[in-house]
Amino acid sequence: MYTTAAGAGSSPELRRVLANIRVLVAIVAATEAMTLSVATRPTMMLVVLGYAVWAGWLCWVELNGLRSLRSPLTSWIDAAWILLFAWLAGTQGTTYTLLLLFPVLFAALSFGFLTGLAVSLFAATGATAEIMLRDLQVGKVALEVILQPLSILILGPLVAGLARAGVRMNEQITVADRLLGEADPRLGVKRVAKTLLQGLTRHFAADPGLLMIWLPGGEAHLFRTDRGCDFSEVTGELRSALVDALAALPANIASMHHHTYLFGRIPLRYTSGFDLVRRTPTAAARAAVQDLADALDAHSMLAIPLCRRGPHPCRLVLASSQRRYRSHDAELLAGILDQLTPVIENAGLLERLADEAMATERARIGRDLHDTAIQPYLGLKYGIEALARKAGPDNPLRDDVQALQQIALEELHTLRELVSGMRDGSGNGDDALLPALRRQAKRFRELFGIDVAVQCEGAIPMRRKLAATIFPMVSEALTNIRRHTPATRSEILVRNHDDACVVNIRNPHDIQSPPQPFVPRSIVERAESVNGCVVVDIRRDGITDLMISIPKTA
Repeated sequence: MYTTAAGAGSSPELRRVLANIRVLVAIVAATEAMTLSVATRPTMMLVVLGYAVWAGWLCWVELNGLRSLRSPLTSWIDAAWILLFAWLAGTQGTTYTLLLLFPVLFAALSFGFLTGLAVSLFAATGATAEIMLRDLQVGKVALEVILQPLSILILGPLVAGLARAGVRMNEQITVADRLLGEADPRLGVKRVAKTLLQGLTRHFAADPGLLMIWLPGGEAHLFRTDRGCDFSEVTGELRSALVDALAALPANIASMHHHTYLFGRIPLRYTSGFDLVRRTPTAAARAAVQDLADALDAHSMLAIPLCRRGPHPCRLVLASSQRRYRSHDAELLAGILDQLTPVIENAGLLERLADEAMATERARIGRDLHDTAIQPYLGLKYGIEALARKAGPDNPLRDDVQALQQIALEELHTLRELVSGMRDGSGNGDDALLPALRRQAKRFRELFGIDVAVQCEGAIPMRRKLAATIFPMVSEALTNIRRHTPATRSEILVRNHDDACVVNIRNPHDIQSPPQPFVPRSIVERAESVNGCVVVDIRRDGITDLMISIPKTA
């Protein structure tokens, strides 16, 4: 379960500090007891000794890392002890009344503002009752004495509020420092997004968490984590719908949304927000936030913008079914993201610089290939054409020369297409894989007598970079079929999934003597280098099926 920002269970260091302060309160109480009258001193020292044992035990438990007593009752017990001190000391020890501020501080730091406020009211009420009873016994009521519990009533909420603010600031710094230490901009936007999203969803008990990163010069990337912190990039129609809903949120407003049912039947909605620049409440994002909450079916939701200076502000959305997000959660998250935003921007900048450097290098390699590969290939083509003209119709090598001429033309076409894509530095392509696979299938059929059929389930728009990743693996799989099997036919099936491109390479085998299980190491290494996977299935119906799955973000 989620621990509140002021929860003691979330900070062992804080619990140890509070335990030490209790011991300090016991020392102050013992010192004050020494100033009392001889008649009162023995009883007071016994009571202080009891409190010292209580405080010492709590301190020993915290310092030794044992299972501590994490209950709001500890602060109430502290207040009861100090009220007993004040009752026994009577008018001789006004310091004990001021010590009541410490239980208020303990409660506020450990269990939140409301608990601290309740302890403050209890302490003020108890101190007032003691003074009234003591003064009634002597037959007079001194109004100036009432100022002591009144000061507790006034200072108590102030102490609780300051403690709450201090704990939140400490938590904000702690969470931001931890995530800054784990997120390395050099690893790219996706790795940074994974670190930040998993860390924040875990800390705020979110299920799910969404992070939309839309940096200048690129398209929006939408990442998601679930309750188990499993990370993935959202693609397909769901991505389009969520990106539109997230883009509709204002660029400078943090929003909270809560949806519940009264008596299990009557729906109740509450949506609020505040301007991150002006720090003022606003309802400008209410309609967009409610639409997003409906799309996510969220009971409680936080939506915070980040990278607000860019043309397309990024968004972080946390939805939870375990707890209700409040305004202080949004303020805490906004403060954390103010420190994390530069990491995302730097990761995007480094990734963009790397892409530009790769495009420049591709263009240089393309120019070199044009000079060192295409020009000699043109000479070879012209030589084969001249040889074809010399071979008369009755020449027995005429058909072979013409076949060789056709192969040279196709290879030259492939090289020109490759060099053209590299020279213009482009990494895009709507259908770069299937034509290359069909040409490779035709080449295997003509050169090695293996009939390779290429099938595709629907249209598969594909970037050239992704096609360049898949094509060598398919070529190697066909080469393995030629070298290690007697198969004379094969099938390549290309399928389009939501977040991956899946290619199946199949060939028949002898049912009576199937091949031994194997792992194509080179193909597996290539796939794993781009977060893909390879599975070999030796089926009982006489088919060996090699499945290659590559993420579309590779």
